Order: sequence, then structure tokens, then C-alpha cells
Amino acid sequence: MSSPTSELTQNSRRSSMDPIPNSERIFGLPSYIAMWVSSMVVIQIFIVGQSFLPPSGSLNIVQAIWVTIISSIILGFMFVLNSAPGIKYGIPFIVQARSSFGYKGARIASLIRVIPAVFWYGIGSWIGASAMVYITETIWGWGNIWLFFILFQVAQTAIAYFGIKSIKWFDSGLSVVVLGFLIYILYQIIQLGGLRLAENWTAAGSWGQPFFVAITASVGVLITASINNGDLGRYLENKPKNNWLGHFLGIVPMFVLMLMIGILSAAATGIWDPIQALVSVIPNPIVAVAMMIFIIVAQFTTNLTINIKPPALVLVEMFDMKWGVAVIVVGVLSIVTFPWLLLTSAAFNQFIAFYSAFLGPLLGILLADYYLIRKQKIDVEEYYNQQVSYNWLGLGVLIASGIVGIIFLPVSWMVSLPLSVLLYWGGYQLVPFYKKEARTRVE
Repeated sequence: MSSPTSELTQNSRRSSMDPIPNSERIFGLPSYIAMWVSSMVVIQIFIVGQSFLPPSGSLNIVQAIWVTIISSIILGFMFVLNSAPGIKYGIPFIVQARSSFGYKGARIASLIRVIPAVFWYGIGSWIGASAMVYITETIWGWGNIWLFFILFQVAQTAIAYFGIKSIKWFDSGLSVVVLGFLIYILYQIIQLGGLRLAENWTAAGSWGQPFFVAITASVGVLITASINNGDLGRYLENKPKNNWLGHFLGIVPMFVLMLMIGILSAAATGIWDPIQALVSVIPNPIVAVAMMIFIIVAQFTTNLTINIKPPALVLVEMFDMKWGVAVIVVGVLSIVTFPWLLLTSAAFNQFIAFYSAFLGPLLGILLADYYLIRKQKIDVEEYYNQQVSYNWLGLGVLIASGIVGIIFLPVSWMVSLPLSVLLYWGGYQLVPFYKKEARTRVE
């Protein structure tokens, strides 16, 4: 089933969805980890961490640290479990989803994943543009955030345009620089915090709903990436432990670091705006400018991996669009999401909880299908068979569980994900048509 065009280039079309044989994988374990290290500088994680402590939140630092630990473990397992089909069989997310939702139904399911990515793309670019304003105002006394926002979009589109290899080398090459800057930021925040950090250790906080809401928001920022990580995992060499090591070393430590920087910056500065908060802990303007350059680079690495690639791939698969054209379309769509309004909205965490209400079930159904129904054994040819247009059980469970998640919006995916696993697995045990299909698969 492999195709000479499976590698993603600017001219790739639908044939790039074909399985990638292990001999043609472009990521070894070191480059895969390095790619994730740079991609995990997600300023949105920083913002979520800031929201844990007063005045935005009601946790103390001890509770915030426990939120960080629990969230990182959950995310690590999400990435490992759902990346397995891509790594083992070389298939992308939208092909993986065909088993659970049908050939055409997978396109509907994929839209639930990629629409938030387009929003996050715009938000990341706006944050990067804000950093550029700080740099130019510091050096030349002038800045235009709208101009920088458009330039930011153009530059990211240019890098992503040439496909997976340009994304790989850009992200992997900057991983050491990214890690060094983050450690420096953490050191400066702790130096500045002093007594204010100590006060947050002894605050009463809450182990009730705010604690679980914080976990929901923390995981919700990256639950999107865990759903479609097969798009990247299919380029990783399928060797023992690569899945576990690649994600628990590339993603989990960086996720913890970003959340802790957000938490400690809130305790030390009391400033919610990410740009102002980071600049406030820097000792002089020269270093501050370097920090803003770092933020700009960080938005590039994150958007390329997490927010541009998924929606562009969906456009390629749905419309047989060239990859380069799809990247341009995604860039335009991210502008019309009005990120400057969402980022400053009091409903920022609600936005995460709302889309997580449906992404939780989407992930749960994928996991239930692969591990409980198919027992980790699939017929790859079947995934490229168009005979089943819609799997109504998968689509029905996705909608029903998502609605329940909205009802329990503050802890959306915590409710909707396990519910979707139970309903999807139960459907294959109890509904005669699906019960027969499951038996046929096993035989």
C-alpha cells in the first residue's frame, strides 16, 4: 500500500495518506524527541498555568503542582496509546479514524480535531506578533501589531509549505536553544518571586471543583495533539520503546516546565498577560529583547507541528488539495478566527473546556476501537476501503458523549472520554449488527 509520494512535500496530494513503511521513516528517536522539545513551548500552556493561582484561580502552589503532575501523566499516556497505530502501521490520524467513523465519517470527526487547531494557530501568531511589537518599540520606538501578525502568518506558511522535512529540521534544530531559554526564565522567576512564592504555599486553596477544572484545562490544551499524533508518529522508526521514550521524554518534561513557569510567574508577578509577565522578570532590555525573539521562535515551532499540519492534512485528504495550497488556506482561516478577541476573553478556559467536550469522546472512541475492538491488530487494506461510508455507532457515541461533556462543561473531557469508551465498546457487545462485525474482525 506504500506510495512513493507518502513523504509530505509541497506537491503532495491524497496519496500522501498511504502507509509509510518503516524503511522510509525520517525520524529517529533523538530527532523525534528534539522536535517535541521545541514544539512544546506552547504559550497557551503558560497561560493555563497562570490561571491556577489568585486572582484568576483559587489554587495554592501545592495544589497547582499536583495538577501539573496528574495532567502530565494523563497526557503522556494519551500520546503513547493513540500514537501506536500510526507508529506501527504508518497511517495518519484521518485514516485511523475510518475504522471508528467510516470513510466519510472520519472527515466529520477530523473537523472536530482541526477546528481548534486553526484557532490555536491564530492565537499563537498573535502572541508572537505581540512579542515583535515589544522588540521594535524597545529598539526603534515603533510597532504595528497588525503588520507583524500578517508577517508572522506569511513566515510560518513559507516554512510549512515545503512539507515534513522542513518542519522536522526547523523544530529539531532549535530544541537546545528553546530548552536553555526556558530554564533561564524559570530561574529568573524564582529569583524574583521571593516571599510572594512562599505566601502561595500556605494559602488555603481548593481541592474541590477548581482542582479538577484546572486538570481539565491543562490536559485540554494538548488533547488535540494527542488525537492526531499519528500524523507525526508515522514518521518515527517503529522500534521497541520508541513510542514510550519519544513521548515521555519529548512531551512530558516540557509540559511540566511550561505549566510551572506559568504557575510561578503568576505567583511572582501577579500579571496575566504572557508577554508582560515574562518581560517583567528579565533584568535588562537587551535580555528582554532576546526573550521576545525566543517567544517568536517558540510560536513558529509549536504552530508548525501542532496547529498547521493537522488541518492542512485534512484539506489534502478531503479535497485532494496540494499540501502547499492547504497550508496557505489554513493560514488564511486562522486569521479570521479573530485570535485577538479570544486571547483577551474571560471565556478563554471555557473555550478549551467546550472543544474538549467533543475531543475527549473522539480520543476515547479511537482508543476503544484499536485496543478493545481490534485488539491492536488491523488490516491496513481495510482502512483504505471505501465500502463503509459512515460508522453510525462511532458518530452517535461522539455526539452523545460530547453533549454530556457540555453539560458537565467545567470538567468536560473527564466525563465525556470514559463515557465514550463505555458506549462504543458496549455497542459492539450488545447491538447485533456491530456485535457480528466485531466477531468477524476477530476471526
